[in-house]
Amino acid sequence: MAKTKMFKFNIKNVKFSIKDPETGTWGEFQDLAYANSLSLEADYNELVLYGDGQKLAVLPDDKGKTGVLSVTNIEKAYEIACGRMMEIDGGIAKVQQLKAVEHTLYYEVDAIENDERLTIKSVLYGCITGKPNETFNQTADDPTVNTYDYPLTNLGVELRAATGEDLYKDDKGNTIRVTEKVVYPGDPDYETFGIGAPTMPKAKVVTP
Repeated sequence: MAKTKMFKFNIKNVKFSIKDPETGTWGEFQDLAYANSLSLEADYNELVLYGDGQKLAVLPDDKGKTGVLSVTNIEKAYEIACGRMMEIDGGIAKVQQLKAVEHTLYYEVDAIENDERLTIKSVLYGCITGKPNETFNQTADDPTVNTYDYPLTNLGVELRAATGEDLYKDDKGNTIRVTEKVVYPGDPDYETFGIGAPTMPKAKVVTP
């Protein structure tokens, strides 16, 4: 198979969906803010197991991803949903964050694949963000644009079986956590992906 020439750039159309703690389902996607950047770093370690003076196995420890979401402005609806803002008499208050609100984050990136331009769509599952870091700089010769950086934890969710009802288990009985779903043009979910409410990731139907 020939190599694919693909170059990814840009980030756009970031949205969020809050998980209902009682039903376990997500609400419809809402616009978050114009994005500057998204960085994700694997929270992954390996434990080497020894016996008889030699390495016998490697035990992976995958806790998802951590990172930073940088945006151009703070959206009131997102901050209220995450418990960092509340409406008070005469205005909006930034308040102490007392809970970690699990949600999904949707975003798109542009790409060039074999000399053709396309948009790749992604959803990060089981996300938690903290209070955004704010930096305000004095304008000198040129206007200085301020940005806001959210510390992000991407925990993932359990993969569902193809029916969508039960959890997926491999042939050894292990469940699998999904941190992100990515769809490309031509994939079955591409046209509707990111519209309405996100759905739980499901295993692919295996045809006998």
